[in-house]
Amino acid sequence: MSFTNRNSGSPSVMFIAGDPSGDVHAGAVVARLKQKLPHLECFGIGGSHMERHGFKPLMPFAPFNRMGFVEVLCHLGFFLRAKRVLVEEMKRRCPRALVCVDYPGFNIAMMKAAHECAIPVVWYIAPKVWAWKKKRAPILGEHATHIAAIFPFETEIFAPYNAPVTYVGNPLVEALDQRKGILEPIILDNRKARENGERRSWRLALVPGSRNQEICAILPVLLETVNRLKRERPDVSFSVRVSQRTEMPAELYRACDEITERHTGPLDELLAWCDSALVTSGTATLEAALVGKPFVIVYRTSALSFAAYRIVRTIPFVGLPNILAGKEIVRECLQDQCRPEILAGEITALIDSPQRYHQAEKNLQGIADMLGSLHPSRAVSEIVADLV
Repeated sequence: MSFTNRNSGSPSVMFIAGDPSGDVHAGAVVARLKQKLPHLECFGIGGSHMERHGFKPLMPFAPFNRMGFVEVLCHLGFFLRAKRVLVEEMKRRCPRALVCVDYPGFNIAMMKAAHECAIPVVWYIAPKVWAWKKKRAPILGEHATHIAAIFPFETEIFAPYNAPVTYVGNPLVEALDQRKGILEPIILDNRKARENGERRSWRLALVPGSRNQEICAILPVLLETVNRLKRERPDVSFSVRVSQRTEMPAELYRACDEITERHTGPLDELLAWCDSALVTSGTATLEAALVGKPFVIVYRTSALSFAAYRIVRTIPFVGLPNILAGKEIVRECLQDQCRPEILAGEITALIDSPQRYHQAEKNLQGIADMLGSLHPSRAVSEIVADLV
């Protein structure tokens, strides 16, 4: 099927970005597109970062932010209805392109629908087929018009298929580079104060994730870890990342305020402030690696969701720094290993062993070197603009 009127009328591009990190990265692309093409209409699914640059959402953003086999299954009706609404709107508006931003469980269906309508598809932040669900690689190769990869090795993975693939750089590298003037003084002052003995306390950041279900599963464990460390290491101070958009039970808010400080600002500033961190598996682990502070990866989910993950995964790691390095350079404490006594022990080891700490810093610098300094929003906006 094709649309004869796709190139007539006011040009538009449809975006589907269903999670907070996708909203941030797509927002940078929308901003550049609007600079190049001020009259271009950008619509679809996205959050506040995209809306800030004139993006027009078709449905509320929050309900799309689900993670895990069981959690998605429980809301299957919503996702089926959303797909129907979005496909109908795509057919009605005939956008010049569909930009799928990560979110493969939903976006693969949207990509196929666009392909059937002869609407070009740019996939930004490809599914991690090198970690699980390898069968998605040929699906993208068959249906996408262009794949914008955010890891250098992904170009080789998708090269055998029809769709052109380009390494455009990593969006976290771009975001941190733009905030270098803010972050570098914090990092340098922090390091100088600790090394010169001006500050005796060790700063530990707690990053419990951005999704409510993650926070409810992981934050209680992190707070128990804080209590244990307070008894064993009175020289440690704590701050927990609680995003302003986070919705969690009131008792967790009270627990945070009783034993630690709440940080509601940007995650990168908290990571720059700290000496080490406990970071929930996900995009935040790569951000922590790029900031360069040694940390421990933590994760807990429902037993069924974790069992489903173990069945489909094809590599031994969950943390992006370890996947990129091909070995465990950051300790992973998952499920039964995500316990206060284990987490406290890992942090204590970093505090007590300068050699271990500096080796961790060196390993993390290798991740930054691997990703380079390209700004992907520029490359992706150019790919999309060529289709408009």
